[in-house]
Amino acid sequence: MLKDRYFYPLAAIIVAVIVSVALSFGDRVDLTDRDIWNSGYLMEGKDLGHLTAQPGTQAVFVPAAGGDPAYSRLTSTAARDSLPKGPGVFAPLGPQYERAFAGQDLLMTVTARASHINPLETFDIGYFSAGSRDSGWKRRVLTPDWKEYVLDFNPGPLMEVRGIDHASVWPGETAELLNVDIKSIRVEVLNPPK
Repeated sequence: MLKDRYFYPLAAIIVAVIVSVALSFGDRVDLTDRDIWNSGYLMEGKDLGHLTAQPGTQAVFVPAAGGDPAYSRLTSTAARDSLPKGPGVFAPLGPQYERAFAGQDLLMTVTARASHINPLETFDIGYFSAGSRDSGWKRRVLTPDWKEYVLDFNPGPLMEVRGIDHASVWPGETAELLNVDIKSIRVEVLNPPK
């Protein structure tokens, strides 16, 4: 077993590598702030296969079948308080989104349900940014049917440090291996600048 002084730096490095790999899957299209203000960000369908899970969490992509849409089944494999702070399972929003979303009133919507297999009762959602402030985790109560869970948040002005934003889900605080299904993650600007 690793001592804390080795474990936490190693875990931070692993998270950084995971984020870098996740960003490498992103589109190489240059979007303007106006494009992003008007269209927002959406991850759904087969793109859910690109959700990134920090150590202690996992995301398993389930393709559309039998009238059910594609979704990802998320679970915690370790208790959250035993892990270094991190974004859980997340959709990585690159520097273009961080720049465009900074200082804007955002609406983050996660379409989710309690999984049909070992269902969670609650889960947490949050918006996190390397270049401005974070929403922190907000708890939501799950239902067995698909439902939209929302978070209003303003990340504040962009500071000098730039990185990526995370539209994040934490699938349970303990390591009970309970599941939440995610059908989509959307981030919109509520009042786009003119």
